[in-house]
Amino acid sequence: MIKVTRHDGESGEKLLKRFSSHVKSMRLMQKFRALRYFSPKPKRKLVREAAVARERHRSEAKKKQFIG
Repeated sequence: MIKVTRHDGESGEKLLKRFSSHVKSMRLMQKFRALRYFSPKPKRKLVREAAVARERHRSEAKKKQFIG
């Protein structure tokens, strides 16, 4: 929970800005957006296939680096 209290002589805009910065620093909006839609966890097979493909691409890029 985020709680901001108004300081002496602080405008409403400044208070709102301070509140927004607290929300951004805690990354709440990212968490809420992620929870907004259900997304199943990736299957182990797909994760492994993606890892193998990444390794293959990296090795090809490394070979090309030395060729030209």
